[in-house]
Amino acid sequence: MVLSTESTVSFAVNGETFVTSYKLFGNLTESSLPPLIAVHGGPGLKNELQPVIIYDQLGNGNQPSFFTVKLYIDELENLISKLGIKGYHLLGHSWGGALCSELEVQKHPSGLKSIILTNSLAEMRLADQSMGERIATLDNLEEAFRKSVEALHGRYVMKYIQEQPLPDDLATFDWVWGNEEKGIKGDKTVTVKMIESKTWSITDRIHLIRVPSYASEPFFWGLKNVKWVNMEKSSHLPFWEEREKYMVIVGKWLQGVNFQE
Repeated sequence: MVLSTESTVSFAVNGETFVTSYKLFGNLTESSLPPLIAVHGGPGLKNELQPVIIYDQLGNGNQPSFFTVKLYIDELENLISKLGIKGYHLLGHSWGGALCSELEVQKHPSGLKSIILTNSLAEMRLADQSMGERIATLDNLEEAFRKSVEALHGRYVMKYIQEQPLPDDLATFDWVWGNEEKGIKGDKTVTVKMIESKTWSITDRIHLIRVPSYASEPFFWGLKNVKWVNMEKSSHLPFWEEREKYMVIVGKWLQGVNFQE
């Protein structure tokens, strides 16, 4: 059984102190392998060997409601620094992949060994256009809109997930719209602000990524040291829809990068 530890680190923003919650699988001091830091999507959607670190970005649950790319880069760097991590890999899903790529392009952190971008976007305009074509016909009334968006996600985001009702780990809309039965109030602020950031793009800076990368289009066409895998029985959540295959692929990638060093 892998040892897991839950804790927090402090994070200062404009003179105010917040906390970043994280969960560590494994032991940072006893392992000779650099840890894998998982950067979740959303944002605003709450999350739940080789050390693995999972953390909740600010703006989730009862966290402060704001959104800037710089804020989340600072928070991730703060977490890495507070945990005393010198070398590490990053795995970013959806928005988390955008955050990982921005960190690399802007900072070129010396400790970063590789990045894994799972179902991530390279330009908000293209992502918005794709979803907008499907959302445009939905009802604007909030309750009807929520049901329609959940149906949309069932078709395009969680296409191969059979469990009904959805497990709590996948009931991400509860943290946006709330759920009275579960006692969750919900907060759309961070998610809305992220969606409104329509000018964000990294397409013209992809070539600045210098670490080995596991990515999807258009990252694949803009990088030299890159690998692209298409999982045919997954939609947006391959780590859930094809969990065993996904874990094997990521594990082999990490072994390969570590071996090259």
